[in-house]
Formats: sequence, structure tokens, C-alpha cells
Amino acid sequence: MSDWREQEVGNETSSREINEWIDESAATTDSGGTRPYVCECSDGACKATIDLTHVEYEEVRAHGTHFVIARDHESPDLDVMVSERTRFTIVRKLPGLPARLANASDPRRSTAGP
Repeated sequence: MSDWREQEVGNETSSREINEWIDESAATTDSGGTRPYVCECSDGACKATIDLTHVEYEEVRAHGTHFVIARDHESPDLDVMVSERTRFTIVRKLPGLPARLANASDPRRSTAGP
């Protein structure tokens, strides 16, 4: 990848794919409580986990440009804060390349159109 933003958004989308697997795997055993998800920040070395309910996770996944990160893991060059909670922060990719890359790699994106 030629642009550092592409690499960092790639780190985020890889984490999103892991979280999709976590959510799908836990769907059959959903107890209504929280479960650990990986931080979807742009730092490829980040090992932080975030406890979310299924409802909180679905709130983030409703938008292809939104990611859930550990508090204070924002990247001002890529993100704008949407919501800061006690256990996590929701960020949105900035317009332009970061948002286009996030939307293009959204596993929930409809193939029928944007």
C-alpha cells in the first residue's frame, strides 16, 4: 500500500473482520451480557479488547464508516469521534480516502449498491 492512510485503515478493517467473526460465533450463546471484541484502532500492534453488548456492537456496525476503539485510541488524521462511552469510543472515518476504504471493505455492505 502506497499511502500510510491505506495501511492504517487496513488495520482497522482487519480488526472489524475479526469482530464480525466474534459476533457471529457468540450469536448462538448470547446471554445478553458483554463479550470481548478487539479494538478497531489504526495501530496494527494494538492488543486492547473492549467489552460490548450485542446491541452496542450492532450500533457501530450500522454504518460502514464507524469503528469501535478503546478510549484514547483515536487517530485525528483518520477519525472523528461520534460517541465516547465509559468502556469504548465510536469513531467515524473522515471523508475522502479513509471513508471510501472503510465502506469498500464493509462486510455488511450490500452488493446491490451504496
